[in-house]
Amino acid sequence: MRKLLSLASVIAFALGGVSYAQQAENKLRWASTVSLTAADPYYNFHREAMILNGQLVWDTLIYRDPATGDYQPLLATSWKWVDDVTLEFTLREGVKFHDGSDFNAADVVYTYNYVSNPDNKINVQSNVNWIKGAEAIGDHQVRLNLKAPFPPALEYVASLHAMLPEGFYGENKAANINGGLIGTGPYKFDSFVPSTSMSLSKWEGYFGDSPKGNPALAAIDYRAIPDVSTQMAELMSGGLDWIWYVPADQAEPLSSVPDVAVDPAETMRISFLSFNLRDMDGGNPLQDLRVRQAIAHAIDRAAIVNQVVGQGSNVVTSPCFRTQFGCTQDVPQYGYDPEKAKSLLKEAGFESGLSLDLISNSSRDRAWAEAVSGYLASVGVKLNIQPLQYAAVSERIAGNKTHLFLGDWGSYGINDVSALLNNFFTLGADDMARDEEISNALKTAASTIDTKVRSEKYEFATKRINELVLWQPMWTNPVTYAHNKNLEFNSFPDENPRFFLVKWKQ
Repeated sequence: MRKLLSLASVIAFALGGVSYAQQAENKLRWASTVSLTAADPYYNFHREAMILNGQLVWDTLIYRDPATGDYQPLLATSWKWVDDVTLEFTLREGVKFHDGSDFNAADVVYTYNYVSNPDNKINVQSNVNWIKGAEAIGDHQVRLNLKAPFPPALEYVASLHAMLPEGFYGENKAANINGGLIGTGPYKFDSFVPSTSMSLSKWEGYFGDSPKGNPALAAIDYRAIPDVSTQMAELMSGGLDWIWYVPADQAEPLSSVPDVAVDPAETMRISFLSFNLRDMDGGNPLQDLRVRQAIAHAIDRAAIVNQVVGQGSNVVTSPCFRTQFGCTQDVPQYGYDPEKAKSLLKEAGFESGLSLDLISNSSRDRAWAEAVSGYLASVGVKLNIQPLQYAAVSERIAGNKTHLFLGDWGSYGINDVSALLNNFFTLGADDMARDEEISNALKTAASTIDTKVRSEKYEFATKRINELVLWQPMWTNPVTYAHNKNLEFNSFPDENPRFFLVKWKQ
C-alpha cells in the first residue's frame, strides 16, 4: 500500500484528466473481487448480480424507497392482500422489455412459477421457497399464491424478485448471454463475459414515471479484479471510478489520495457472538447462564468498534438491525464489566479459567475475533479461534462441534426480523440455542399478517435471546466505499449501491 501511495502525487496530475473524460462520456467504471459466472439475479449468491443487476437491468413489481422504507408502484401500479396466502397485483401497462416486446401478466407468472420450482434450483431457495405459484387473472393482473402465510412477502417482492420475460431460461434452463439478457430496467446489457466483465448502457425506452427516476449515467462498466490493492491502484490512476469493501486498514491511507473519496458506511449486516447450549462431549460450560453472562460482560464492544472494526460501525444492543420490523430495542443488556465477569465465572466454578472453541467466518477480518479473544483472556477464558469458510462453519454448527460462533448476517437487505432470527432460532441446523419458546414465537409471527401479533412475538423473542444470552449482539458491519470525488454517490444500510441514483457532478 505504501508503494501505491508513493505514486499518488504523480497519479494526481493524470487523474483529473481521466475523470473529466469519464464525466464527458457519462460512464461509471467499477470493480469488485467477485467473478460472476452468471449475470442473471437468480443463479447467483453475489450481490453484484442478485441486487445490482437485478435492479439495473430488471425491475421488481414494487419499489421500496431507501430513505423512507415506503413501497411505491414499479411494474405493479397497485397491490393488496386478498387473504393471508394471496397477494394480488395490477400491472403497469405500456412497459416494454429491451427487445421491444410487451411486459404483461404472462411474464410475471413465468418468473414466479420458474424461480419457485425447486427443480430449477435457483441459488437462494429461502428467497422463494414460500411461494406456491402465480396465476394470471387478466392481461395485467396477477395473483401470487403462498404456501402459507408469509408476512414479509412484500419485502422480498420489492427487493429480490426481478421480473423476467416469458421463456427467459429457455429449454436448457440457462440464460442466453448473447443478447438474451433482457429486462425492463433502466439499463440494458451490451456485453457480458463470464468471470471477467460486463457492460451496461442506459435504455432510452425506460418508462418515465418509474420511482427509480431517469438515471443520469449513460453507461456502466464492471470488471472482476480479485486483488483489492489492484482495485485501489486503478482507482488512484483513474482506471476505475468506484470500488467497495475496502479493508479498514487501507481506508485511511487511501483517503489521503487527491481526488479519491473514502466513505465508511454502516450496513444492516450485524455481527453476533452465538452460544452453543447443546450437550457436548466432556460437558458444556455454556449451559450455565452465569458463564454466558460473564462472557458478555467481559467484552468491550465499544472499544472493538472504535479501535478494530472502524468507522461506519456501531455497537448493536438488540439481536437485529434497528430498522427491521420487530426489532425491539428495549431488551436486557450485559455491558462491559470485567470484574462482574470474573465474579460470575467464580460463582459458576471456573475461578481458575476455562477453554472454549470459537469459529468465525474466514472472509471477515480475523482481528475482530482476536479482539474478542483478548478481552476474554483477561478474565480467564481462553479461546481456540478457527476461521473457516462459511460452508465449514455451517457444518461445525450443525455437527455440534464448537462452543462459540462469531458470525454475521445481512438479511439480504430485508427489513423484517424474520430474515435474520428465523435462520438461527427456529430449531434448524444453525440453531445452537434450541429454545422452543423462541422458536414457537418466531414461527407464530411468521404465520400471520397481523402486525400486532407479530410485534408481540418478536418482542418476546428478542428480549428472551438477550436475557438468556443466547447471542451477544456485537456491532454493525461497515462497508467502506471509495470513489472519484467528482462522483455523487450515497450509500444505504442494505448494501445496495443503487447506481441508477448516481451521477457525475456538474
